Amino acid sequence: MKTGVAYFDTRDLRHVKSDLQDMVDHSCTFVVHCYPEYDLNFNSLVMRDIVAMTREMGMETYINPWGLGRVFGGPEPYSHYVAEHPEECQKNADGSHAPLACLNSKPFREFMRFWIDSAAETSADVVFWDEPHFHFTTDIFFRDPRPDEWSCRCERCKALFYKEYGRHMPAVLDDDVIRFRDDNVVSFLSELCDYAHEKGMKNAVCVLPDENPIFGTSSWEKIAAIESLDIFGTDPYWMLQDKPLDDYVRSTCRRVMDICAQRKIEAQVWVQAFLIWQGREEEVRQAVEVMVEEGVENIAAWAYNGSAYWNHKCQDHEAVWRILGEAFAAARKK
Repeated sequence: MKTGVAYFDTRDLRHVKSDLQDMVDHSCTFVVHCYPEYDLNFNSLVMRDIVAMTREMGMETYINPWGLGRVFGGPEPYSHYVAEHPEECQKNADGSHAPLACLNSKPFREFMRFWIDSAAETSADVVFWDEPHFHFTTDIFFRDPRPDEWSCRCERCKALFYKEYGRHMPAVLDDDVIRFRDDNVVSFLSELCDYAHEKGMKNAVCVLPDENPIFGTSSWEKIAAIESLDIFGTDPYWMLQDKPLDDYVRSTCRRVMDICAQRKIEAQVWVQAFLIWQGREEEVRQAVEVMVEEGVENIAAWAYNGSAYWNHKCQDHEAVWRILGEAFAAARKK
């Protein structure tokens, strides 16, 4: 059983060492270290020390391109790349600017290779490809999107679409556009995963918890089929999505487990440890128990210490962190 947390709290090594020991004390076996553009530019040497320190604590090390080009992870990290290279960004279906790098941009793919080079120099074990996505507004999670509310329809993508399908790319999402976008994500991740393997690192991907062509892909199997992928998972954050915990987490685990069994790769599922409301902390334990019941043997949590040091913290982060540690310990005993 593998149990771990995402970490991005500080780059002060005195505090990092204390936090890592705290993770060990809370039954963590791995850490997902976030490595956004700010750290790439200003803390690359420190990240090597942090990964080395994690190894010395006996934990496996993942490294996450959090926010790179705003293509990975949530909206929290700002992207220097996007600000400097607006010409490499996505376009919405109506032609307006979208503040994410285009997956078909060759310069952005080269930038991602540069990040992989730096990530490999930390000696991390696994690259964690965090929620790769096209541009979307967060309210789409809670309403039906319009058929013209999607990306990317930049000149690069329109030219590639015309070459492949022999017609101009429409402004309304249709089956060909969905297939084209799915193929873009697979092509992008395949190139990055292959390169990470060449650098001696494994690859893990976490897809957004909905097979929705607007902001992810229409089929998880397409991503799980990437040859150089080692770990496949998702993050059914029940409280964030206002979903019934048992049904939502259990059905998501079963879907992930089925896909990974077919591909013979490792399954990973994430438990919500941010924005947990006061009085509902025990749901964190329940979520971990459901994952264990469904056979998941790699469970991660976002994020360390109940996300205590940012706006999305749990209302009682200490209780969440204690309960998560107890749940991890129980899972590892089983």
